[in-house]
This record gives sequence, C-alpha cells and structure tokens, in this order.
Amino acid sequence: MFLLKKSRISIKIAALIGLVEVVAMSLFFLIINQNLSIILEHKAMSDMNVIIRDRARLVETYISGCCNFVDGYARNPVVRNFIQNKDKASAVQQLHELTKAYATSHNYIEGLYIADWDTYVYEHTNKDSMNKTFRKKDKAKELEDSIKNKDKAFCTGIVLAPVTKKMVIPVYAPVYDEKGQAVCFAGAAFYTTGLEEILSSISEDDIEYSVLNANNGQYIFSSDRSLVGKNCEDKFLLRAIKLFQNQIKTKIFNYKSDKSVASCFYMEERNWIFVIEDSNENVFGIIKSVRKIILAICILITILMLVTCALSVEYQMKPIRKINTQIENLKVKDFSHSDLLNKYLLRKDEFGVISNAVKELQARLENQNQLFSEVLEAQTVGTLVTDSADNNIILVNNMALKLWGINQALKTTLRMEDIKDRFDEAETEKIANIRQLAKMSKEEVVYETYAIHEDGKKVHLLSHAKSVNLSNGENVIIFSFIDISAQKKLEENLLILSETDSLTTICNRRSGEYKIKKAMSEGKRGLFCTLDANKFKFINDNFGHSAGDKVLVEIAKCMKQSFRATDILIRFGGDEFAIFAPDIEKEEIANSVLERFMNNITKISIPELQNHKVSVSLGAIIIDSNETFEQIYKKADSLMYECKKEGGNVFKFY
Repeated sequence: MFLLKKSRISIKIAALIGLVEVVAMSLFFLIINQNLSIILEHKAMSDMNVIIRDRARLVETYISGCCNFVDGYARNPVVRNFIQNKDKASAVQQLHELTKAYATSHNYIEGLYIADWDTYVYEHTNKDSMNKTFRKKDKAKELEDSIKNKDKAFCTGIVLAPVTKKMVIPVYAPVYDEKGQAVCFAGAAFYTTGLEEILSSISEDDIEYSVLNANNGQYIFSSDRSLVGKNCEDKFLLRAIKLFQNQIKTKIFNYKSDKSVASCFYMEERNWIFVIEDSNENVFGIIKSVRKIILAICILITILMLVTCALSVEYQMKPIRKINTQIENLKVKDFSHSDLLNKYLLRKDEFGVISNAVKELQARLENQNQLFSEVLEAQTVGTLVTDSADNNIILVNNMALKLWGINQALKTTLRMEDIKDRFDEAETEKIANIRQLAKMSKEEVVYETYAIHEDGKKVHLLSHAKSVNLSNGENVIIFSFIDISAQKKLEENLLILSETDSLTTICNRRSGEYKIKKAMSEGKRGLFCTLDANKFKFINDNFGHSAGDKVLVEIAKCMKQSFRATDILIRFGGDEFAIFAPDIEKEEIANSVLERFMNNITKISIPELQNHKVSVSLGAIIIDSNETFEQIYKKADSLMYECKKEGGNVFKFY
C-alpha cells in the first residue's frame, strides 16, 4: 500500500498512456488494408485484361479490314485487265480510275499502287511515285518472296512513311493473272490515325497503348510516337516477351510498377504484343479512396482516445508545470514568483517532496545571487563574460560600462554591438583574435587595447581574457579591464622626450638618424642636407649662450616653416642640423625649397645680437643610389664646409 501511494503518480501516467490504443488501431488498419487491397487489385487487373482483349481485337479487326481492302483492290478485274494489257491506254485509264475510286473510299489511306516484282510502280495515287522503282534488287526479292509465301494480303507492321513522315500501316497483296499465277503485287499504306481514333474514343486520357514486335522487342505502334522503331527498355515488358516466346499457354501477362499498371496481350497471328498501361492512380484509385476512409476512421478513433488520455494526464500533471516554471525562473535568476509552489508544499506525494526541495533551493540561490552581485559591483576592475561565439553578454559590471563610456542605465538592454562600437575596427579584430587564442590555449591572455567614448576620449585598457568551461558544458570567455590611460600618457611623454631635442623640439641625433636609416631601408629617396650656423662661436662669446640658444631655436623654426611636416628635421648637436625630405628627387625642386629656407633665415631677428645677422651654410645631396647613411652624410658635410668658406647664406649640391 505504501509503495502504491509513493508511486501513484507514475501509475496514473502509465495507465493513461495511449500507446496500446495506437498500436491496436494501427494493426487493425494494416489488416483491413492488406485484405482489401488484394481483393480490389485482383478486380482491377481482371478489368484490365478484359479491356486489352477488346482493344487487341479492335487492332486486329482494323488491320484485317485494311488487308481485305487491299486484297479486294488486287483481285479487281480491272487490275487483271491491266496486267494483260499494260500497253493499252484504255486499260491504264481504267486502272487509274479504279485506284482513285478505291483511295477516295477510304478516309485514312496514305497511298495505293500497283507495282511489278522489282517494285517498279505502274499505278499510284501519288503521280510523283509512278514509273519508279522504290526498292533495291535484294530488298525487292525479299518482298516478292514474302508476298508469294503469304498468298494473301498481309500487314508488315507499322512504320514511319518516308514522304509524309506520318505513322502508316503498310499492306501488300499478290495480283493474280487469269491462270492464277501471282504476277505482281498491290500495295497500300494506311494512316494509323484511324486506329488511334478508335483506341482514343474508348480510352481515358491517362491510358497509354503500344504494340511491340515479339521477335525483336521493338515498338511498332505507340500512343507515344517517339518510341516507334526503338527497342523496348522496360524490364517488365521484356519479361512478357520472353514468356510469350517460351510458348506459355496464357496470352495475357500483367505487371505493376511504382507508377503504373500494364496488361500485355499476345496477338499470336501477327506475333505482336499489345500493351495498355494506366497509372496506379486510375487503376487503384478506388483502393486509395477506401483506404483513406478506413484510415480516417482509425485516426479519428485514435485521436479521441489520445485526447481523453491527454486531458486526464494534463489534469494529473498540472503541479509538474508549476514546478518546471519555478525551476526555469531560477535558471534565469528570476526570484519574483516565490509563491508558485505554496499550495503543493503540504502534499504527501512526490509533488510535495519536489516542491519543498525546489523552494529550499530557491532561497539558497537567491542569497548566493545577491552576494555575488554585491561582490561583482564592488570590484574596481571592469568584468565582462560572454559566450564563446561572442554573440551574447552573460554578465557585465558597472565598472566595465564606466571604462567603455556607456551609460549604466543601458545595462539591462546592453548588446555586444554596443560594446564593439567603443572599439575601432583594428582593435575589434585584435580582440576577436585574442578570444580565439584564449579558447585554444586555455591560458589567461594579457593584452592592451583602448576604448573611445562618445565624446572622443580615448581610454587605454589593460585586459585579461580567459576561456572557461562551465559544469554544464558551456564555454564562456571572461574579460577583465583596468584603466592604464595615465600610465600610457606617461610612457608617450617619456618616448617623446627621448626622441626630441629639448631646445628646438625637433628630432635629436639618435632618433633622427634612426628615422632616416629606416626610410632609406624602405627604398625611400630624396633630398638630404647638413647645415650649421655661421660664426656661432662668435655669437656665444660676444652675446652670451642664451643668445646662441635663441639662434638655434630660430633656425629650427625656419626649418619647420620651409619643409613639410612629413620631412625629418634633426639637430645633431651644437649648431649642426640635418634635413631629409623624401620624394624630392629633382634638383630644380630641391633648389626652390632651399632658397625658401635661406630666405626665411634672412628674416631672423634677435634683439640680443645687436643687428648681427644670422646665416647658415648648407650642403645638399639628392639620394638616388643605395649608399649608406654614413656615406651620404659625409658627402653633404664636406659640401657644407666648402660653403662656410664663402660666408653668408650659401648652399651647394653635391
């Protein structure tokens, strides 16, 4: 009794399962369907056999009529008179009129003629065919032997007429003289249109009919004219031909394929096989209709029983839906419906036990979720957790939103696209590569990136990425972010200080030489100059070092004014400077630029120099070879010292 009470839910569910009903109704349908199909199929095939006998007789009757027609023509006294009096015009005229009368009396005759054994045509309904031989000697002899052996009108089959290109029934009959000797023959071709009309008038649209030669398996007549003259490829028809050739007593053979049903009748006199073929839909349509009715009844009964079972189970299993809803809510951290299970907590069955367990689990999960949320938001590090496909955000804290410049009010509706919008294309691609690296290595990957806020502010971030497999098999990527903008700013300032001359703010010697050598290694060519201030020692000695510093600053300003922002401007030390202007490869252009520079030098005015004019000497070289920096510098420097000898603002090209 205890066991019964403990498992009564399972017993109720098992008792209400409709499996037995479904299986029983399925077996019932299969048995009825099988027996009914056998009975109706047998009836349908019997009907097909009756139809084919009738239609085969129609074919035979039609062809016999054609043969009788030609035989009557061949035995007409006018024809015999012509044979005896071929040279008389009256006999020829009488034969012509007779031929015309016979041809006119038949609606489907293609041609009617009298010919000699060598197939020379004496008379023909088609004048163009008269006085001609239409067969070669060996073929004519074969035809003569056939006609004499038959000794009566006969049909040779159904062929394509060479002139009209229509299907015709050729018939030949011997012509006898007064002694009863076969002296020539009469021939005629009848359009199959008449036979087709007879068969079509008693056939449905879907029924197809064919006539095959039992000797060679070729189609000699068919509702599908494209088959005529071709070998049969239907394996069932070929089997029928083989059975008939083995002289099986029955003249009828039936078969059924996936799409159609066929009945074959052996026309023994002509050694033909007459075939009619109809679709399964037409022949067995009644079977399908009855089958559908029985199936519908079975389905209806089954549905009624299943609905009854379903309603009963639904009523009994209602608590399960409530429990499932509560569990689904817990999976998405929804604790708002805590009263769903209250009515089931006091039940003594399995539902009561499960409801109490879920209620307790809910309380614990709610506490843990609250604690986790508080700890997460207390972090000073931005945290983001996404699925491995980078499609969905699983978790994100407010610090991460702050670092990305995203309003915290948008947290609940945040999408991955919103986060990616904070990174440019290059950084987005880099982060995607980092994600793949983290998934493959299973180790923490550390990298630097930057986010761009809506106001254009650029925030440099130090990020950690790690791939984690959760207990449910799901793979997630955990990202953490720290703001290192201040550190990056300091590094940038230190880099600038290390590469810049502190007095003139142009490149110092180390960074300038590095940039020029790098440009030359990349194949860049152009104008290179070295210069220094004339009488700089005199200025320092007589006006002081502060005045000398102002001279250096002003020379650097002139360099910036005269050259492009992309050109490399260097203070080598003391009063010595250098310039590299890529892509200036013609001396005329370089001369124009240097004249502008010298003109700017003449405009320098420093009050402390007491009207002493600043001037420079400059050596220039157009780099157009693969020489080293040291070689080029040496050439330009030697020119500069030559210019010093001349005094004033002077420059020369190497």
